[in-house]
Amino acid sequence: MPAVKPSVSNMNALFLVPSELAGCIRRRGFRRLTVRAVVELAAPQTWGASVMPVVLAAAFAIAGGGAGAIAGGASPAPTGFGAGGFSFPLFFSLLGTAVCLQCAVNTLNDYSDFIAGVDRRENCIDETDASIVYHDYEPVLAFVVGVGFIGLALLCGLYALVTVGPELLLFGAVGAAVVFLYAYGVIPLSYTPVGEFLSGVVMGGVIPLACFYAFTRSLDPRIVAYSVPVILTIALIMLTNNGCDIEKDRAAQRHTLPTRIGRRRALALHALLFAAALAWASAVSVFRFGLAAAWLIPLLCAWLIPQEVRLVREGLLPENRIRSMALATGANIRLNALYAAMVLLPSLPGL
Repeated sequence: MPAVKPSVSNMNALFLVPSELAGCIRRRGFRRLTVRAVVELAAPQTWGASVMPVVLAAAFAIAGGGAGAIAGGASPAPTGFGAGGFSFPLFFSLLGTAVCLQCAVNTLNDYSDFIAGVDRRENCIDETDASIVYHDYEPVLAFVVGVGFIGLALLCGLYALVTVGPELLLFGAVGAAVVFLYAYGVIPLSYTPVGEFLSGVVMGGVIPLACFYAFTRSLDPRIVAYSVPVILTIALIMLTNNGCDIEKDRAAQRHTLPTRIGRRRALALHALLFAAALAWASAVSVFRFGLAAAWLIPLLCAWLIPQEVRLVREGLLPENRIRSMALATGANIRLNALYAAMVLLPSLPGL
């Protein structure tokens, strides 16, 4: 059987890594790290939070340059954006970078929570959401996997770096800093009441801004304002996660927003932010990009509002965590996919 899980601070966990790695081969009683365990560390069910910001940035770039912006062409920018070229190789380079960085965040956060004694069999109902706990492999291997995901992100971003220029490294530095500060540091961001919204701002705001710059070579701050729906829906994923973990987080002295305001107020805030995301996406699509997409708004509401009502009725309770997270991540994908479609429709020929 593996050793009892230690309980140390997140910063101390980081410094334990070299000594643990040195003795990793000599230890016995741990299982092998499997592909399934790595996939669970990467948590692909959450990838929508990194995919949709890149998709939205691509939609903004195409809308800005018109249909001719696809595959590198350039045409006048009917929406006022800088005209640039959208290319699929660049899109997939940026997409791979964003997804791999999210995998790194997921993995390193799981490692730090395990070392700090937050994740235990008693409080982790979903076995697929506690890879280290249920697969019983050497914990430090999760840290190695997390660093490996950062390396993969760098490899994916090489094409974008060569194509666009070294200025993309500034955006990458912001992403790397957040990866570290979210899971480590004297006070990790994941342990604070602002962790949910900082995650939303960085993933939902900085990623679209960086990707739009890569596509158009234009640093347009309006992109952050147009990205408010994805900022809010990513924050809602984090709010859902932490709302379901209130008891566990309080026991571990994690001061997340739901632990501070309570479950009832967290539910009210969830509904309010969802309504704001829906209204913002509808308003921006119609008033900024044209009436051609207005017919999608009823579909957007009919598709998403029942899901939010169901999530609120679930109550953000620990026993409903799996269903609640599925609803939150699904809402992020659905809302922002339709938002991207509404942005793109007016730029299509004949519309």
